[in-house]
Amino acid sequence: ARPTPGLSDSLFVPDEIINPAPRFAALVKNIKRRRGSKVDIRVPRYRDEKTPDAARPVGCPPPATLEEALEMDEVYMDAMAFGMGCCCLQVTFQARDLSESRHLYDQLAVLGPIMLALTAATPIARGVLLDTDVRWDIIAQSVDDRTPAERGVAAGGGEGGGGHAA
Repeated sequence: ARPTPGLSDSLFVPDEIINPAPRFAALVKNIKRRRGSKVDIRVPRYRDEKTPDAARPVGCPPPATLEEALEMDEVYMDAMAFGMGCCCLQVTFQARDLSESRHLYDQLAVLGPIMLALTAATPIARGVLLDTDVRWDIIAQSVDDRTPAERGVAAGGGEGGGGHAA
């Protein structure tokens, strides 16, 4: 069964999967209201000699139907669930003072890229092989509340490149 229009207006996932705590529905609603549309997550598709040519090129306008989404050259996702559904770990450190905080930051800044590389465990999204190493762009795009002007795109136009301005 296809999702029915509602809070997220996703072509892929029903609103019933949104956590019932009020803050999650409010987050979906507020992001959609500020950006003027539902989220537009686009990730490069892995291409090899068996990958069929897509009918809709990179950067095309967001799809209106499931069929259009499946014809895209990019892997298209349209709900926060795709990003916020990714497993993540957040760690909070408490330091004695600013000096110790800076020291911790300097140590973790070196480890950050290594930790990111170790999370290269998202080779597939929406059942399609991805041409990326990590899931960061999916997570970032799933909560991108920038207006079209802030994203550097014309209102209603395709965002290409994952919705990030060039």
